[in-house]
Amino acid sequence: MRLAFGHELGGTSAQMGHNGGPPLDDAASGGVQAATESAPVIAGDAAVIEWFGGGSQQAAGVTVNAETAMRMSAVWRCVTLIAGANMTLPLVVYQRDGKGGRKRADDHPYAPLLRDQPNGEMSGPELIELASMAVLLRGNGYGLMRQARNGRLTSIDWYPPTNVQPFRSQGSIWYRFTNRDGSQETHHDSYVIHFRGPGRDADGICALSPISYHAETIGIGIAGRQYTAGQFKDGLLTNDYFQFPTGTTPEQADAFKEYLRNKRQGVANAHNPLILTNGGEWKRLQLTARDAQLLELLQYSSIDVARIFGVPPFMIGETEKSTSWGTGLEQQRNSLHRHTLLPHLVRFQKELNRKLFPIVGAKRSEFFCEFDVDAFMQGDSKSQGEFFRVALGGNQLPGFMSVNEIRRLKNLPPVPGGDEVYVPSAASAGPQQPAADGPTPAEDEPAVDPENDDEE
Repeated sequence: MRLAFGHELGGTSAQMGHNGGPPLDDAASGGVQAATESAPVIAGDAAVIEWFGGGSQQAAGVTVNAETAMRMSAVWRCVTLIAGANMTLPLVVYQRDGKGGRKRADDHPYAPLLRDQPNGEMSGPELIELASMAVLLRGNGYGLMRQARNGRLTSIDWYPPTNVQPFRSQGSIWYRFTNRDGSQETHHDSYVIHFRGPGRDADGICALSPISYHAETIGIGIAGRQYTAGQFKDGLLTNDYFQFPTGTTPEQADAFKEYLRNKRQGVANAHNPLILTNGGEWKRLQLTARDAQLLELLQYSSIDVARIFGVPPFMIGETEKSTSWGTGLEQQRNSLHRHTLLPHLVRFQKELNRKLFPIVGAKRSEFFCEFDVDAFMQGDSKSQGEFFRVALGGNQLPGFMSVNEIRRLKNLPPVPGGDEVYVPSAASAGPQQPAADGPTPAEDEPAVDPENDDEE
């Protein structure tokens, strides 16, 4: 049985018992396990892992699993579209300032792990892309946190779900990992970043697998395309037929079938001429209702797959019933960001914060990580110019970004004096009161009563 193995484990891991199981004392207390040398686990069967994370199903007469589903173009496009969009977002570490605000903490030791290189074999965006693809296909993905003996986090190793078996023991969640060499080791939940999709299974550990729950829908699409591919492979369509006025014997019919297989089967023989004897005729029916239904089925299966993954059909090439108006397409893209991508990102960043910056007692960490979803809002140059104008305080309104903040977004160096956010002064906030007409009396002269002016 072939397994898609991840990175080889080594170095340090959660504390383990002599028999490869969780230590009873620490597991019962639910505390974080100390980092010690890992040891291989002999017990366990790879077939269990295959069944748990990557088993196949029979649907519509074909085998449906993550690998066969990705051979369907609609599934491939939906998965790569969502995973590719997630990986483009910057994953930033922030520090709370105690006043409800925050600032970037690019010098935090976890920042380069999340942003640049979580392990020696991939970049930070690749880790998010792999986790997204695993969640979309199997519902779960796993990252194993590696620590040095002093407790410093050194790497986050990626493991596909087929190589990980979660289980409960003594009131805690544990994960059994399979290495390249076939050895296994067990880690406590506090050392594992479990990327999940929506929902939970009966045991409450793993999320639901979209491919397993929608195997029939995906199986219909795979079967329809296999049927169509078979037509090209055989070289003749099922609505082709041959007519011989004098009839044929069973031996002649078998010989003619063999002749067709040798001369016309396959795309390479599609243009070879046929020699028909005894007045034989080659006839072809027009497009049948069954052929029309097949075309509709292929189109419907693609739209149904887009519905499963929450992707607008026009983004996977199904544009027959989509609007062509710019505002309509823009609203569909915004809906993709808000209702499809954002839930995945929130689940990912909450899991990362839960494991990397855990709550100690009742006090949360002053650091946290978050995806910069503003990258989704980038428009054309005209739209960006209008947004930046308002951000700087256009029309004498209060600004909410500085010049250098905008320059950093455009990969430009800062300029002197560009860190101030524009706040309109009282003089420019509203119109000034106009001066009264005519001269005003001097402050050192008493006012004259016009009624007593004649008496003098």
